Amino acid sequence: MAIGLIAAACTNSAVGNENAGNDDSGSDDSGSDSGSDSGSDDSGSDDDGDGDTVELAQGDEVVEFQVQTGVPASSVYHELVIKWGERIGVMSGGRLQAEVVPSGGVVGALEILDAVDAGVVPVGMAWSNYWTGKSDSAALFSNPPVGSTGMDQATSLAWMYDGGGLELYERLYTEEIGVQVKPLPMMPMGPDPFGWFDTPISSVADVQGLKFRSPPGLPGLTFDRLGLEAIAMPGGDIVPSAQSGIIEGAEWISPADDRALGLSDVWSNYYLQGLHQSTDIGELLLNLDWWNELPADLQEIILVATQATIVDSQNLSITVNAAAVADYQAQGIDIWNTPPEFYDEFISAWNEVAAELEAGDAFFAEVRASQQAYADAVMPYRLTITELYQNIGETYFPEKVGSDPS
Repeated sequence: MAIGLIAAACTNSAVGNENAGNDDSGSDDSGSDSGSDSGSDDSGSDDDGDGDTVELAQGDEVVEFQVQTGVPASSVYHELVIKWGERIGVMSGGRLQAEVVPSGGVVGALEILDAVDAGVVPVGMAWSNYWTGKSDSAALFSNPPVGSTGMDQATSLAWMYDGGGLELYERLYTEEIGVQVKPLPMMPMGPDPFGWFDTPISSVADVQGLKFRSPPGLPGLTFDRLGLEAIAMPGGDIVPSAQSGIIEGAEWISPADDRALGLSDVWSNYYLQGLHQSTDIGELLLNLDWWNELPADLQEIILVATQATIVDSQNLSITVNAAAVADYQAQGIDIWNTPPEFYDEFISAWNEVAAELEAGDAFFAEVRASQQAYADAVMPYRLTITELYQNIGETYFPEKVGSDPS
């Protein structure tokens, strides 16, 4: 897929390559892509520096491209992709120009992967669990139930960068699904709330047979095992489906995005603790031909900007979701704690689903084994230090959001 990039001028400047474990530049040598064994001769600096350097080709060619997101324009996460596009524009001196369009702008949300693979749009934003129809392993990289092996969101990201997850993530697309697409983790936005209901839910028996909008893939399989009738659909279809009686309850992404979709205008009982997506990491998808034709400096700009969006997403999620919950309380929405019974029952149901999939899918088993090994190594320490923050917080703020349903 040609994009007509020509390196019109070379600055001969040396830039330190700090890819922080991201072995995804498409080069066998992460320190250089120019064939130069020195970047210090023309840099105008007497400091030899430490580590590898890379000579970056700077061109006048402008790369204009579309990014298709998997969320409506009203979503705070659509806004984050717009910010990502603005950031790469500034960082590249205007050489990267992204036009960000919402779900349905070019294709539907569930068609984004195929569209990126075919080059209909060179870049997309979605969640890997959208592609579980192509591979059950897909959701393990985004929002597996109970963090797959009990990991939290920060630990799941650490597994990607430090535990071999990124390599497995790329294999998912190029080998298991068979598309020419490069994935990058972009937006940690969990945990997702359990969701919205007509009446309070106090036990697992209360959800038996309930028609419930659920994410596709592993969460839906686990909800089915728990007795709900899980129905997958894009966010924009939730309110119309509720109004027509297709669904009786729903989950989406977060308090802020749920409010933007108008879910609080349909239901009045809200549960914040969702085991089905205790981690939720959005992804950036890049057409491999398009990516490989980019100069190394533009590739690095995209990598760094995507990592910066992880920080943006973490910060934004705390700020806007807390504000949304306060608005719900002022509106009179009943916010409930997920009943303790759901933890044991849901985790048991997930373990059954995971064991069955491991038995029939070698790649699924390989990913889960990698996640389990990383969780075994880090979670005892992680739980110990997070308990510190929990105890401090409860001392300062003994009152929490949510009541126990009776």
